[in-house]
Amino acid sequence: MASFYADVRAVFTDLDGTLTTGGRILPSTYQALAALAVANVSVVVVTGRPAGWGDALLRLWPVAAVVAENGGAIFLPDRKVLAVRRGLPALRRRMAAAAAAAARRVPGARLARDTPYTEVNMALDWNEDVHLDVAAARRLEAFLRGRGFRAVRSSVHVNFWPPGFDKLTACRAVARELFGGDDLRPYIYVGDALNDEPLFAGFPRSVGVANVRAVWEELGAHPARVTRRAEGRGFEEVAAAVLGQRAKRAATRPPRSAARAATSPAMKSSTARMRATLRRSR
Repeated sequence: MASFYADVRAVFTDLDGTLTTGGRILPSTYQALAALAVANVSVVVVTGRPAGWGDALLRLWPVAAVVAENGGAIFLPDRKVLAVRRGLPALRRRMAAAAAAAARRVPGARLARDTPYTEVNMALDWNEDVHLDVAAARRLEAFLRGRGFRAVRSSVHVNFWPPGFDKLTACRAVARELFGGDDLRPYIYVGDALNDEPLFAGFPRSVGVANVRAVWEELGAHPARVTRRAEGRGFEEVAAAVLGQRAKRAATRPPRSAARAATSPAMKSSTARMRATLRRSR
């Protein structure tokens, strides 16, 4: 277990149901985010929420990047990258028509309230401001897939978007941009929902917070670990484990000044003279 959390360079994490608890960020969870940043462990938020959220989160939170709209929009420190650039107005009209048809097909469903702030992805609310059952969410997913979109439910919305990208492709792009390569072994992913499935498959070190058990049977790929506690408290467990391994590693290192002294020319010369004296005294 210890090695699983050792030498973690960055934590990629879902937002709803993973950082949030009951729809809110607990002060202790935000403190865990800040503690990771202070320890030079980068945090990347990976969410289905709109691009408008991504811009705000990157500006205000102690995070290195934000993947929004299930990979449709990436926010880096110096720029925004959209997965779809050409034909976007026509695509948005087609998506709006599909959303309206889906809402007619499944009574009670409606566009998520934050849809006006999206750029590529759209979302139908099934469990945030409205409360439908899982069967209704599944019908929405099936209908939208039938219209040619990728569609998957999160803990609050059924998100849908054009084929060609997902959370995993976006995380690889962030890893290349920020850390110089798309090998995901130095990182951990934390999530809880069906739209995290590609990341559970793609990250060798993946963790589900305890509420992932609610969708366990539907997941085609499972996280390598599951926390004891749910939602934001589960994320706090992961942060504590990563920081604990960092602290242990730091405790086993010699002080930096001593390490420098041990490799200085004067110290090397002194050590050589001492070894010669010991040989003569034998």
